Amino acid sequence: MALSPAQRASYIADRNSKIPFFSAPRHLAGPGDPRHVTHPLLAAGWSVTSAPGDPRTVLTGPDQARHRLILDPLSTSYWQIEAADWTWNAAFGRMVPAEIVAGFTDRLLDGPRRSDVGPWARMEKAGWAVERRPDGTGEARSSGSRQLCAELIDFYDEAPERMTWRIEATSEYDGPPAWRIWISGAVPERLLDGLAQQLVTTTPVVRGMYDPESNGARQEPSGLSPEQVVDAHFARVDAIGRRALAHRRTRPTASLPAPAAPAAPTSVSLR
Repeated sequence: MALSPAQRASYIADRNSKIPFFSAPRHLAGPGDPRHVTHPLLAAGWSVTSAPGDPRTVLTGPDQARHRLILDPLSTSYWQIEAADWTWNAAFGRMVPAEIVAGFTDRLLDGPRRSDVGPWARMEKAGWAVERRPDGTGEARSSGSRQLCAELIDFYDEAPERMTWRIEATSEYDGPPAWRIWISGAVPERLLDGLAQQLVTTTPVVRGMYDPESNGARQEPSGLSPEQVVDAHFARVDAIGRRALAHRRTRPTASLPAPAAPAAPTSVSLR
């Protein structure tokens, strides 16, 4: 389903009520607008499948409902993305910036890209300290006092093939993490690459002036008008929607097995 006029109008009204400021570093900018995640999915054909009155918002993908996203304001796993066959799942805390979540969810909408290099190589190229271990686990840390730390750990001792990613924004004073991401199972590499790309990006994100949910990010005037922010949002959303539609049209359809030849009739004795 495409975005409705009402959905567009609601976003425009919200953005017009805020003065756009740049917030950096982006991983401490606060959650931002969840529509940065949900609008591209809707434009790409996903549907809202949650029941009326349910405090959760559930979006389900169009391809035989192979994926779904749950936005649950009552859970510590504010964002939950999962494969319908339970081969993998991802959970993002509420304070994870929407831009970082979208690095993962946007990549659900298309196939692998030539620019994919994998999460480890992407973090290493960005100057993170990366350690890969012989058992397949590893750790990567960004620089600075409030680091980003990504670990691939053997969380399920009884199933070592189900490695788990734990990604945290650490606290400046050894307190609890500002936010945490858990991803486990056979998650496609392109999703991890899209997530890592957003984790290492240093470009500031746009937030409203004096955003009360900032996690300690610095703010400075952006020079952007609310109209420019709106135009950039819908340009991104519409481009993702067109790309996802083109990908579905060109993706080869799985061939069905030929019907079996009818069995020869068997003689039945009534005696």
